[in-house]
Amino acid sequence: MNDQDAIRKLIDDRVTAMRNRNGRAAVAGLARDIVAFEVAGPLTAPAAQVTDAVATQAWLNSFDGPIDVDIAELAIHVSGDVGFAHSIHTLRGTHKDGTTLDLRMRSTLGFRKLDDQWKIVHAHTSVPR
Repeated sequence: MNDQDAIRKLIDDRVTAMRNRNGRAAVAGLARDIVAFEVAGPLTAPAAQVTDAVATQAWLNSFDGPIDVDIAELAIHVSGDVGFAHSIHTLRGTHKDGTTLDLRMRSTLGFRKLDDQWKIVHAHTSVPR
């Protein structure tokens, strides 16, 4: 598998984990020292928070019914042991309290090949105003 395909698989595995509500698998591709700028505050999410499988599982468990994650316009660029990807994501679901989530966002991910395995080292998600 070439590097671009390996990164695509990492992204696909994360989406599958979210759809299957598997918190541990959802954070498996993240570097322990990831830098994350997420839609929800704070402006920079602490790496320990972003990589916390238990917290991710709790968030996934807050949904009732399916979690729909779609990725469009995915572009992956690789050079040596670094890469980045950008895309448009749509996240939909209904929380157990009845509130719905229907969010379209921009995503940029930075990757580094560590010990012959690609990891997400930077994540930036934003929502158009």
